[in-house]
Amino acid sequence: MKQFLKFGLIFTMATSGLLLTACGDGDPGISGAQGEKGDTGDMGSDGEGFDELTQYGNIVVRYKGARIDNVAFDKTFDFKFSPNGPDLAWTSSVSSYEYGEGQSALAFELSRYHSAMMSGSSTSYVRFSFDKPADGSESTVNIESQVAIISDDKKSFSTYPRFELPFSQAVSEYSFNAATGELMFEFKCTVPADNKYNDTNNDLEISAEVNVKVVQDIDTPK
Repeated sequence: MKQFLKFGLIFTMATSGLLLTACGDGDPGISGAQGEKGDTGDMGSDGEGFDELTQYGNIVVRYKGARIDNVAFDKTFDFKFSPNGPDLAWTSSVSSYEYGEGQSALAFELSRYHSAMMSGSSTSYVRFSFDKPADGSESTVNIESQVAIISDDKKSFSTYPRFELPFSQAVSEYSFNAATGELMFEFKCTVPADNKYNDTNNDLEISAEVNVKVVQDIDTPK
């Protein structure tokens, strides 16, 4: 009888071991549906000095063409930073002057930078300067720019277009409010491939939307 009970106990333990072995981890189940995307967090506050550096408006410029290796590019830069203090007279100014006999004109100087770091030769910028005669006669507009174009294939090159064009040919939608200093216009041109300041060896299209504020530059009494 004791041997029978002992045998039954051994059989029970062996059977339990087999059952435990059979209850091992199975294959992973199908993943459940992805949960809903959470709300976007609040945008952080602007850094110290941001408002002061951007208070005089911006210039958005689009550069479109092909690199020297004929790979197309289409890049837009928002030049929105300008210096404060004495340099403002050179980067956001308008002054009036007389020429000839009883003739007058407004002279504009405006520059904007792509970053708040505005010192050094590596700074990306765009600069416009032009005169606007009171009688509406033709004038010219100068553009100067320096940017590094970085393509999706992680290749880059720098370009330094600078040239002078007839105002009526390159500028449209011009408006200036002398009371508020608000100056707006659109600019568009094509820099020929053989221009000495065009480093792409292909035609380069440049278009810009200017929305800035300028301050009046007056002469100090002698």
